Amino acid sequence: MKHQILVTAGNTWAPLDKVRVITNIFSGETGLTIAHKLAKKGFKVSVLLGDIRINLKKFRHKNLKIIRALTFKAFYKKIKKEVKKQKYSVLIHAAAISDFYLKKPLKGKIKSKKKLKLKLNPTPKIADKIKKWDPDIILIKFKLEADIKKKKLLKTALKSKDSSKANLVIANKLPCKKQHVFYLIKSKKQYVKLKGKKTLAKKLAKILKKELT
Repeated sequence: MKHQILVTAGNTWAPLDKVRVITNIFSGETGLTIAHKLAKKGFKVSVLLGDIRINLKKFRHKNLKIIRALTFKAFYKKIKKEVKKQKYSVLIHAAAISDFYLKKPLKGKIKSKKKLKLKLNPTPKIADKIKKWDPDIILIKFKLEADIKKKKLLKTALKSKDSSKANLVIANKLPCKKQHVFYLIKSKKQYVKLKGKKTLAKKLAKILKKELT
């Protein structure tokens, strides 16, 4: 029986009205690169995919299934449903989830000529819910920061790993050079530096091949 893996990718939307949303700059490339590599290695992969800014065609594979959810609300419902099925051995949570949302999006289309004040609420941390929904799932999560030194990044990532009871955390930061740098962290003294999304995907495929066979 093939192990099934769930990968999240892309960004999510927090609607302001019927035509406007708050989102972020991330394209979904990292999560899709990982999912495609795992599919090529023979794993059955489902990708819970938000909004993307990249051509999806090059990531198509017979072992890869796409599930779409654009808004935070839809994404939260979908991931909860998928994880609670307890059919996945691994969840790689790479999606750039909305951190804030408007509790009641305004009706219609907001007039653009007047000033607008919005009260944004923090979204629930999906990563902290995963092990409650399925205690046995292997959770690999991402932690991104900006304008931060390496030492503090690793410390912040480890704290995030503990709060979610994740098995591994992947730390990265902005701004980045041409090749994005990732730190794959198991503990304070056990981590590896990886350069580039393809290198990260290859490393994760190797780890999971060993872990699941």
